[in-house]
Amino acid sequence: MMFNKISLKRLLAFLAVLIMAASVSLTAFAADDDDYKEPAGMPIINVISGNVYEIEPGQETNIALRVRNTSTSVAKSVVVIPTVENASDNPLKVTLNAQSSNIGTISANGERTINLTVAADRTAATKTYAINIKFQFLNNDGVSYDSTSTIYFKIKNASGVPVFNFQNYKLNPTALNAGDSAALTFELFNKGPLNMYNAVVSLENLDSAGVGVNGSNQKKFSKIWAGTKENLSFNLTTNSAMEDGSYPVTVKVVFNDENGTEHTYEEKYFVSVGAGNGKNADLRIENVKEPSGVFGVNQNFDFTFTVKNYGDAAAENIRISAAEYGEGGNIVPKSNSTYSLKELLPGKTADYKFTFAPTGNASSRNYTVEFKLEYKMGGKDYTITQYGGANVTNPDKDEEDGEKKESKPKIIVSEYNCDPVIVMAGENFDLTMTFLNTHVEKAVKNVKMFLTMVEETSSENEKSGNVFTPVDSSNTFYYDSIAPKGTVSKTMTLYTVPSAQPKTYTLTVNFEYEDESGNEYTATELLGINVKQVSQVDTSEMFIPETAEIGMPINVYFDIYNTGKVDISNLKVSLEGDITTQNKSTYIGNCSPGDSNYYEGNFSVNNMGLNNFKLIISYDDPSGEQIQQVKEYTINGTEPVMDENMGGDMMMPDDMDAGQGLSLKAKIGIGVGTVVGIVIIVIALKLIKKRKDAKLIADDLDDDMEGKDENEQL
Repeated sequence: MMFNKISLKRLLAFLAVLIMAASVSLTAFAADDDDYKEPAGMPIINVISGNVYEIEPGQETNIALRVRNTSTSVAKSVVVIPTVENASDNPLKVTLNAQSSNIGTISANGERTINLTVAADRTAATKTYAINIKFQFLNNDGVSYDSTSTIYFKIKNASGVPVFNFQNYKLNPTALNAGDSAALTFELFNKGPLNMYNAVVSLENLDSAGVGVNGSNQKKFSKIWAGTKENLSFNLTTNSAMEDGSYPVTVKVVFNDENGTEHTYEEKYFVSVGAGNGKNADLRIENVKEPSGVFGVNQNFDFTFTVKNYGDAAAENIRISAAEYGEGGNIVPKSNSTYSLKELLPGKTADYKFTFAPTGNASSRNYTVEFKLEYKMGGKDYTITQYGGANVTNPDKDEEDGEKKESKPKIIVSEYNCDPVIVMAGENFDLTMTFLNTHVEKAVKNVKMFLTMVEETSSENEKSGNVFTPVDSSNTFYYDSIAPKGTVSKTMTLYTVPSAQPKTYTLTVNFEYEDESGNEYTATELLGINVKQVSQVDTSEMFIPETAEIGMPINVYFDIYNTGKVDISNLKVSLEGDITTQNKSTYIGNCSPGDSNYYEGNFSVNNMGLNNFKLIISYDDPSGEQIQQVKEYTINGTEPVMDENMGGDMMMPDDMDAGQGLSLKAKIGIGVGTVVGIVIIVIALKLIKKRKDAKLIADDLDDDMEGKDENEQL
């Protein structure tokens, strides 16, 4: 029995040694080299909630942002650091709740919520501003990483700076001629809710040779209260040698807002000197009636016409005359050849008749009569001419000179073209003209040509050809002669003034020439020049993410500005491509120069991988042409991620997290060691049980032997 007990203890000790040895060897087996250890990977953290928020100026807004770890690696010790973008021009202030600055661990595909408080200055301009959310964190190997997401805040502030205007301009006296002085008065009305500080109002663009100021050109105000007006007065002077016209004076104000930020605004005020002080007479000869038939020597014929003032000022000292055009002495007036009119008021008319008769010197042909209209306005002389014709017959003169009535040569513009065809205001263009002598026998000589603009009668247009100006050349050109049926060509570079309104302008080509006998002729041809004004639409910055989950809404917001010089119509924003949206097309309407509007919408991507789509801004310019601006984007679509409340963010214990970094070989070693240990324990338990059973049998035998010996002794 003693031997059995000792043997059992030795067996148990031996088994313990085996287990320890197996554990040591398996632990050594499990302790893998660094070369086989798999890295923990890089976590990726982004803000996944809406990227554009509206906030009110002068208020604080609480924003809850959803943050997601979109990788398969754990992010530990996550720290959130918000900063404003372009801090010098950004009116936002952002703070984090105490619980939101350090959000601990975010498991693979896990989410957290951080809470921001965003405040905007009450003077913040209407604009979209950016805030960067930076994340700093570690992976399971203790490697440090960081990432940044950007979110946008849209501010609509009708009173970000003081709202004001200059108004009630008055010039006294209202009639201002060269050398005169006048008092210019007006008001600065601060009609917004904010005060203006250290305001300085001044007149700029002054010139001693033109419009100047007597005394100081500045008025200063330490404070202009909201809702109040300040009266201003400046003494203007004009130079006695200056020409009549309209002269711009710049009215400028510089002030500080409530944050001390300086602002500048200026506008033009035009001072009219002479010429009716901005009002013009516009006289025209119209309804000219020429005599019909053919008239012999001393037979009277009449010309009648009407003079009308289409302007908004009176014309003075008007003189109307008629005379034979050219060499003279062939037809002579039989009535007054000159009439005078002291004044013709706006909208009024005056009728005139001139009687002529041929003389014995006249040949059988058509003679031209020139009607000349001369008048004064604002001390300046103006002249307008018109022409009429009459047919004369004089057989005696024809026989005397051995002449017979022959056709006269004519010059026409047989072809012309503009390059470009549509002329842009503010740019040069090439005008190429081809001139044809239509006569089959007679040449023309001493040909003089020049260009003029047809007079405009609408008050919205300027007069006398200042829309087009020759570049590096004269407006007049000359040819020695043009053969019968011959042609000559001329190319000119013209400049179109930037302020030209979009329309078709009429350009007149004037001809003066002689035939082979020295007879002088005049003619005109009209050319149509189509002018187009620049149209331009710009937008503010917009945010389009590079990656988005399928079905997850993406918000889009941007401001639209008409930065061109003309009205645009049918402004529209459209979305096309691999996306789903409720409003693929949004109609905005008309937009005047300098005005702004905005677009706001959302969409989601449809496909895994790359999704291509277009953002199209279209509008019509004044000519009716539709203009499109197309911006193309590509977004990488990813699978939707389950929300953590649905079981997608189950936190693992720290010891299990730590095991995620073991290599495959280490994991196999640990598994094998565990199995060997279990096998050894099972064998040991079986041996112990076997020993116990043998011991019970031996004890029973001993008891039986002892009982038998006692019986035998009895």
